[in-house]
Amino acid sequence: MKPFVYCPACASRLEEPNSEGGSRCPNCGRSWYRNSAPTVTAAIVDGERVLVAIRAFAPKKGKADTPGGFLMPGEPPLDGLRREIREELGIEIAVSFEDFVQGVPHTYGDEGDWVLSLGFRARPLSGELEPADDVADARWVTYSELEDLDWAWPHDRELAKIALRGTSTEHVGE
Repeated sequence: MKPFVYCPACASRLEEPNSEGGSRCPNCGRSWYRNSAPTVTAAIVDGERVLVAIRAFAPKKGKADTPGGFLMPGEPPLDGLRREIREELGIEIAVSFEDFVQGVPHTYGDEGDWVLSLGFRARPLSGELEPADDVADARWVTYSELEDLDWAWPHDRELAKIALRGTSTEHVGE
């Protein structure tokens, strides 16, 4: 997301960004910040294997990742994760905040927009696996197969590894 030049509330030209990245409107006094967009993703584990999605579209078309997507404004993370998994794979998952594995900021897309990816360990509950939406293919892989995949983002590979090991960390960086 590019920084605002004009105030979204009153259309006045904003002041130059401050050290925290915020711009103040001299007319209405509001401050506007450029924040990372929240995303959610899941390493869906079934026994000794994890579900990997192959991206259907840019960015990173054809590369592996863990399924998930962007949260809608005001959407709770777990609700958004369940929605994304239904849309992309046609299945229901079991997931809770106790299944949180990692929070990773990274850039996304050609413009280098910042996102904050919240990664969870989940397990399949019901439904027939059917890739849809922005997933070209989905397949179950074992721990030993993770390194052989061409990953869109390294932190998704780490999420899958951690989920298969059954361990958790608060943050795994790239």
